[in-house]
Amino acid sequence: MAAPLSNCKALPQDKRRSCRRQQSKDLQLGWLDELGASGQKGKEAWQVQLWLGIFPIHRRQLGNPALLHNTVGTIRSHLGSTYGQMLQSMLLDPALQISLNGPSNHRKKPNENLARELLELFSLGEGNYSEADVKEASRALTGYRLGPNGQMALKHRRHDPGPHTILGRTDSFDATKLADWLTKQPATARHVTRRVWRRCIGTDPSPTHLEAIASAWRDVDLSLPWLMQALAESPEAEQSKRQGLRLVDPLELVIRSLQLLDSPHPDALAISLRGLRAMGQAPFEPPSVKGWPVNEEWLNLRWLQARRRTLQQLLADEEVWDTRQLPKTLATSLTDLPPLALALPTAADRDSVAALFADPIWQLGLSPALP
Repeated sequence: MAAPLSNCKALPQDKRRSCRRQQSKDLQLGWLDELGASGQKGKEAWQVQLWLGIFPIHRRQLGNPALLHNTVGTIRSHLGSTYGQMLQSMLLDPALQISLNGPSNHRKKPNENLARELLELFSLGEGNYSEADVKEASRALTGYRLGPNGQMALKHRRHDPGPHTILGRTDSFDATKLADWLTKQPATARHVTRRVWRRCIGTDPSPTHLEAIASAWRDVDLSLPWLMQALAESPEAEQSKRQGLRLVDPLELVIRSLQLLDSPHPDALAISLRGLRAMGQAPFEPPSVKGWPVNEEWLNLRWLQARRRTLQQLLADEEVWDTRQLPKTLATSLTDLPPLALALPTAADRDSVAALFADPIWQLGLSPALP
C-alpha cells in the first residue's frame, strides 16, 4: 500500500470525520491496487489477504485506520516464517489488540475478549479449551497498552504476573509465552490448517488427511511456506480445480475482472469498491471476528446479484471501456474449466468479455494465495 496515513486526531475536531473517511477510501483503493499487481507483489498481497481473513480487523473499530498499514506489514513480514512467529506478532499488533479490547484488559478487571478469540479462532479451536483456560489466558494478556512509538508495550502495573495455569501448564505467561505455548498444541495445527484449507481450496478436508497434514506441519515447526505448498499440491486442490468446487471470493472475482480489462481509469476502482460493499467483501470490512464467508457461504441471492451487477457496470462504463487494454484474444488459460456459454479462445470484444463475465465458470477457482 501507499505510505502510512496521517493521524486524523491531529486535525481540528470538525475535520476529523472527513479525514477518516478519506483515509478509509485511500486505504481500500490502495489495497485493491496491490491485489491487482502482477508477479510476486500481487502474490504476496493475496497471501496477506488470506491471513487478514484469519485475523480479521474491521477498519471502523479503529480510531486511526492507518494502523492497518502496520497490520499488513506485520503479516507480510511473516509470510516466509512460522505460524508461531506470526501469532506472537499479531497478538501484539495494535489494530488487532484495539479491535478485541486488548488495551482495556487490566489485572483488576480482566477483559476476556482477546483471550477467547485467541483460543477459539487463532489457535486451538472450539472444544479444545475450558472456560478456566479463557480466564487464565485473559489474565496473561493484561497490561498491554499502545505506546507513543505506535507499538504495544507491557505496563507492569496493569499486568497480572501470574502464575497462570493454561492447558495444564503453570507459568508466568505473557503474550509471547502464551502464543508459543498455544502453537505447541496439536489442536492448533489442526484448527489453523482447516481454516486455511477451507479458504484456499473451498472443500472440507477428510479427518484423516487433515490429521496427516497437521502432523507433518508440526514436524516443520508450523512453517507457513510449507503449509501453502502442501495445500497447493494436495489431491483435494486438484480435484477442486478440476471440478469447480470453490466459489471465488468477491475480491478475487473483481480483481481478475479488473486485470482482464486493464483500464487505468479511476472509475474502474470506484465501481469495484462500491460493488464489493454490495457483495459483502469491501477491503478491511470483515463481517465478524470469524472473517469473511467461504465458498458456499457466499451463495446469498443479494450478494450473487451484486456480483453480476458490478461486472455489468464495469463493462458499461464508457471511460473504463475506452481506456481498456484487453488482449487481442481471450485465451483458454483465463479459466480452469471451459466456459459453459463461450468457446475459448475467441476474439476479445465487448460481447465476448460480457459473455465471459456472465459465465458461471468465471466465478470458480482456487485461492490466488496458493503458490
